[in-house]
Amino acid sequence: MRIRELIDTTNRTIFRVSSRLRRSSFAVTRDLARADYSFWDKARRGKAKGLELSGLFLKPLASKIAAWTLGRRPQWKTENERSGEELDQWWNNQHADILRAWKEALALGDHFVVVNSDLTVTVVPPHVVDPIVAQDDFTKIIGWRITEVIPHPERISVMRIVDEYTVMQRERTVQIDGSTLQTEVFPNLIGMLPIIHVPNLNGSDAMFGRPEGEALEPALHRYGELFDAAIEGNIRQGRSTPTLLFALKEDLKLWWDSYAQRQTRTLPDGTTETYYDVEFDGDKLLAASGATFDYKSPQSFSADTEKLLGLLFYLILQHTEIPEFIWGNAITSSHASAEAQLGPFLEYIDMRRGEIAKWLTTIAEVVLSYLSLVEPGVVSETPQIQWESLASNDGNLTLSTVQWAFSEGLIDAKTALILAPVDIEDINAVLDKAKEENEAAQPENQETPEPQLNAALQAEIDRLEAGGD
Repeated sequence: MRIRELIDTTNRTIFRVSSRLRRSSFAVTRDLARADYSFWDKARRGKAKGLELSGLFLKPLASKIAAWTLGRRPQWKTENERSGEELDQWWNNQHADILRAWKEALALGDHFVVVNSDLTVTVVPPHVVDPIVAQDDFTKIIGWRITEVIPHPERISVMRIVDEYTVMQRERTVQIDGSTLQTEVFPNLIGMLPIIHVPNLNGSDAMFGRPEGEALEPALHRYGELFDAAIEGNIRQGRSTPTLLFALKEDLKLWWDSYAQRQTRTLPDGTTETYYDVEFDGDKLLAASGATFDYKSPQSFSADTEKLLGLLFYLILQHTEIPEFIWGNAITSSHASAEAQLGPFLEYIDMRRGEIAKWLTTIAEVVLSYLSLVEPGVVSETPQIQWESLASNDGNLTLSTVQWAFSEGLIDAKTALILAPVDIEDINAVLDKAKEENEAAQPENQETPEPQLNAALQAEIDRLEAGGD
C-alpha cells in the first residue's frame, strides 16, 4: 500500500532544483568588505569597549610578526649589477617606513605605500584610500584614490585633497570649504601604479585584508570579562560584608520591618519595578534584637581565575601560532621547550615571508623603474627576493653546502654570503672590499674570486669546528 493511500492525500509532484539554479545570479562572488579600521586602531591601544585590558595582546601580536618576518630587510638579486646596488641602497634608507606599513597592516588589515617620484616613501592609512576599477571589469584595479580631509587649526575651515593614481597619470585636486582651489595633473613616467597595497590575510575572494587578531575578538572579550570579574572580586574581598544571623523568624521579620525601605524605579522600557533597600552605615550602631553580628569575606578564587585565564591564553597562542617564549613568558623547562618550538615557528615565519613577497617585489619593481629614469646603468626589471636565514642548527653543514654550491656555480657570491651563517650588516660593502683586495693582489696572486671566497668559507668552518661562536 502506498503512503498516500494511508494518509488520504492526492498525488504531488516534487521539483528538485539543482544548487546551480538555486544560486542567485546576483550572488556576490567577490568580497569587497573592509575591516573596521577605527575599531582595531582603538582595540590595539586598549581603548575599545570590552578590550581595555585584553586588547593589549594586539600590539605585541602585530609587532612580533612584523619583527620576525621583516625586521631584517630582504636582499635582492638582479640581473643587472648596477640595478642591484642602487636597489639595496634605496632599501637601506626606506626599510623603516616599509616595516611600519607592514606592522600597521598586521594590526588593521590593510595599509598602503606610495613611492614618490623623488624616491621617497609615504605610508598611507587604509581608511583614506579607495580603489578605482575598470568600468568594463570590476575585478581589475586600475588605480587608487587617496582622500585627505585637513581642518584649519585656528578657524572653522576644511581643506580636502584628492590624489588619483593611475598608470597614466596622477591627478591632484585641492578644495577648501567645497571650492576647488587647484587641479594638477602629473604624467606617470613609469607605466606602473606607484601606490602599493599592503594587505594582511586576504582570502582568494577578497580585495582587502583582515586584522591579525580578528578571530581572537570573542576570546579577548571573554578574557577581559574574566579579568574584570577577578579584579572586582578581589576588591570585594578586601571589603568584608556585614552579616546578621537570626535565631528566630520573628526576630528577622521585626528587623526587616524596621530597616527595609520599599522602593520603586522605572525601567528603560517604561515599566516599573518594586524592590527593597536596606541602608547600612558601618560607622553607626545597627540595632538587631535576637541576632549575631559578624563580618564575612568571600572565599578565595584566585587559583580558578588564574587557571581559566591561562586556558584562554593558550587558546590565543594556538591561533596566533606564536610560541609562548616569543611573547616573553617564562616557560617550564624553558631551554628544551624553546628549542622544540623554535623550528616550527621559523617554518611559520618562512611561510609568512612568502605571503608578503608579492607586494615587496612590487615595491622593488616601482623603485627600479624610477631609478632607471635618473641613474645611468640602472634598468627596469623584476628582482628576485632573498632572505637571510633566521637560524641554523648546524653551521658547519650550512657553510659546507654554501661552499659547494658556490664552487659549482649554482649561486653567486652575494647569495653565498646571504645564506652563510655569518652576521654581515652590509653584504655589498663586503663584496666591494673583497673585489678591491682581489684586484690589488692580482699581479702577485692569480687566484680568482671563487677560490678566495672558498678559502673564507673554509676558515669559517675551521672556526666553528674549533668551538667558535
